[in-house]
Amino acid sequence: MITVDSVLGNINNDKKLKEKYDEMTARKVCETIKISRLESQRVRMRKISDKGTDVALTLPPGTRLKHGDVIIITENKMVVVVIESEDVIMIEIRDNIHQDDIVEVPVRVGHTIGNLHRPIRLEGNKIYFPIQADTELEMFKKLFEPINEHLDIKKTTMVFEPEDGTEIHEHS
Repeated sequence: MITVDSVLGNINNDKKLKEKYDEMTARKVCETIKISRLESQRVRMRKISDKGTDVALTLPPGTRLKHGDVIIITENKMVVVVIESEDVIMIEIRDNIHQDDIVEVPVRVGHTIGNLHRPIRLEGNKIYFPIQADTELEMFKKLFEPINEHLDIKKTTMVFEPEDGTEIHEHS
């Protein structure tokens, strides 16, 4: 078992680490550990990589693992964290909002999602948040009925990483 007490970097934000990852992947010495988004908040856990490496994580309090985090790197081994995809709802705010509705639409969307204590991810005019059951799609369409003409609401699957500060109060 290898004990890990820190994250060494992330291949998605560190160009040199990404190059090393590509080189080690080509040599077939790159491994992954898969975790759920909820597990990414845990600072202590034990996982087995896709190539059988036994890893014990004992990270500093407050550490949040991210997709692409490198937790082990040696000459012949790199272990990278993979966050599992999950079902989310994507709400896209259309560009057909009349000046009279410019405040109402985003406030209603934010208020509704906030009341259900969902973490969010913002990308342009799209809002993503995790769901626990397919039936939630219909529930949200009903909740947004008064403003549905201004929204596209769909279920999709993605590696969901919440905006900083929006994951604090999620219910499961």
